[in-house]
Amino acid sequence: MAATIPFTDGLMLRYLRPENVKALLLPATDPERERVKSLLASVYDPAHLDIRAVESVRVDRTEFQTAVQATTAVHGSWDKSIPATEQARATVEIPATPPVRWLDMSLETVITVKTAPVGGLLAAAHAKAAWATAAGTAQDGFQRPYDLRYDEPPPFDPTAPARELPLRVSTLFFDRLDLADALRRLSQAKRAVDTASPRPEAHDGGALLASSAWLAVFPAITDDDPSRTTEQLVGDLLATQGFVAAFETAP
Repeated sequence: MAATIPFTDGLMLRYLRPENVKALLLPATDPERERVKSLLASVYDPAHLDIRAVESVRVDRTEFQTAVQATTAVHGSWDKSIPATEQARATVEIPATPPVRWLDMSLETVITVKTAPVGGLLAAAHAKAAWATAAGTAQDGFQRPYDLRYDEPPPFDPTAPARELPLRVSTLFFDRLDLADALRRLSQAKRAVDTASPRPEAHDGGALLASSAWLAVFPAITDDDPSRTTEQLVGDLLATQGFVAAFETAP
């Protein structure tokens, strides 16, 4: 009798092949590449970077079962009277060892994208009349406020050069559909990674939202599932917390 391979083990064996990792990020059923766009949007703030098209994905490194342990400190204070009429206070930091969080698969990728400009150039600045004196100077003690008007951003140019965006993708595998457990594990792992790995530098004038994008891989949901849960509903729920869902057939 053939041995049954656990879902997580089977996925690790599957993703040993680079083409299967590419298929996870760019599935054939996703011609608009919305999965990768969602991963990017969880790290690169859409208010500062409008990604219109994904040209390609390059996976530079794949690692399985990565341990993440973010250090924390416990703060306390100690009081002592020296003598009774005086007081000395000391604050100590006692290192604490948090639980280890495991990432089933960690990917270091570079995504080539086409982006559209966000925001236009400053077109005009006018001092607010209510704050200006007859001499045209600001009232004493106050800086004169201005009304700023910006031009509309230029239209998206699909022929403009593409750009490369580095993206870390932290992935957890779930052998069954337990959404409460999945959200807890994802949130705990995300906090650990954000603490242990400082976020990269600001990009395009805006701070990055996280140090990693997060992908949760579940067993595929069949149309006859008695719970009436659909993959779309699961994906929508995870998206509210900044996570991306994927579904794979059992290995």
